[in-house]
Amino acid sequence: MSEFYRRALHPTKQEIAAPRFSPVLPLLGQELAKALTAFVAYERACARITPPDMKPHMIDQDIFIQIPDGAQELLTTSQQLYGDVARVSATLRYDTLQWTDTVLLANRHGNWVILNIQWQDGWSLTKRLTEFAGHRCAP
Repeated sequence: MSEFYRRALHPTKQEIAAPRFSPVLPLLGQELAKALTAFVAYERACARITPPDMKPHMIDQDIFIQIPDGAQELLTTSQQLYGDVARVSATLRYDTLQWTDTVLLANRHGNWVILNIQWQDGWSLTKRLTEFAGHRCAP
């Protein structure tokens, strides 16, 4: 999980140059990876049909962080393990603001993958992606 936040918050030059979200896809569960790939396709489709003088329907902030400015640092983590499932509390910081998100992980064939991120305010990554795709993308 620390590697996920490292890639999301402080990507290397190679990760920045890679296709969108590809650095974190191997760290995600199959369903979340598919949802993220579908999000990228939907966002591109919206951009194609939007007139040049209009902003296409898109998420304007870090997809993985609920706070609009993102996060600067992963401060601490703590976990609860339930067999092949873990709930990790991740405390993040942006300037003086701190919050704790919960990351749900599952052990798939010896690798821990992220199933969902639930933000402190009650929303989640899955819910954000589902709501985003529910908007009609029309000029």
